Amino acid sequence: MTSHNTLFRAVHYQAADPGLHWIKDADPAIAPDGPLDAGYALTPTVVRMDGGYRLYYSAFGPSRPRPESIGYTLSAFSIDAKTWSKEEGVRFDAGGEGAADCIWCPDVIPLADGSWRMYCQGRTRAADGSIKSVIISARSGDGLYWQQEPGFRLQAEDISYGAPRCLHTDAARFRLYASDSNNHQIVSAISDDGLRFELEPGVCIARERALESYEVYAPEILRLGDGSHRMYYAGWVSAPEVPAGSPYHGRIFSAVSDDGLEWHKDPDICIDNGGEWDRAKASEPCVIDLPDGRFRMFYEACDYTGCWRIASATSTTSSDEWRSVEGHR
Repeated sequence: MTSHNTLFRAVHYQAADPGLHWIKDADPAIAPDGPLDAGYALTPTVVRMDGGYRLYYSAFGPSRPRPESIGYTLSAFSIDAKTWSKEEGVRFDAGGEGAADCIWCPDVIPLADGSWRMYCQGRTRAADGSIKSVIISARSGDGLYWQQEPGFRLQAEDISYGAPRCLHTDAARFRLYASDSNNHQIVSAISDDGLRFELEPGVCIARERALESYEVYAPEILRLGDGSHRMYYAGWVSAPEVPAGSPYHGRIFSAVSDDGLEWHKDPDICIDNGGEWDRAKASEPCVIDLPDGRFRMFYEACDYTGCWRIASATSTTSSDEWRSVEGHR
């Protein structure tokens, strides 16, 4: 059995604050160039596993096992979090309860018995054309072969939830952050077992600024060594000039919190759109620490041709340098 103290620091935890300043890496981490992901590569999450890093992401391609599926989870492996090798097969496909059509936005955490749980967004299109999203989960012993767990982790009759991030709390509980796409906000829910979640009162992040006037969603939450929290999240705004795909610009913003519930937004943009890979959109962030003490943010990127790939950016300071900056909090 893995101790709670170990689980608490295994994912979504950094002793030092990665901060607000990032430099985009020259090459994409994952290009949509394989038979399973030629349609798109989206929504990355990275976990330390098997002596390296495993990146899980949402994808769609011509060689999908189920022709009716329009989204599923794939993976890639890296020793250095820079060069990635795609792994064969589909990790978790659509078709199960609450996810008849699509699975998006994987988030993977370790459990006390040594297994892994993946939280993700399941989507089902109804006969009238409406789309409903719920948070579902799957279980794996090795991080490669996944089996869906029964029931929904978060769902409501009149709300679609997506883009989950689940943390082990310091009270040996689970806190799930998710996007409420009907009310255009990020909310949280709490659980004693990681399966049955209850919404917590209040809103973590709401649409309040011009550059996030279309949507705020896809939180990446980090507990920090001083007990506080940092969130990176996506904000979208309408952009009719985008020539391909959805007519929006996406950027990555940040917020801080003492307790993980009440959040205060930072004024600056962390990752702006406008680069080679993300001219239209930068969205769906996740952050890991690197062996040299710096941090790397992976995110989905869309160019003006409508091509979606996984890009990355690296922090401008290392964890040691960040600790030495007075008043950084």
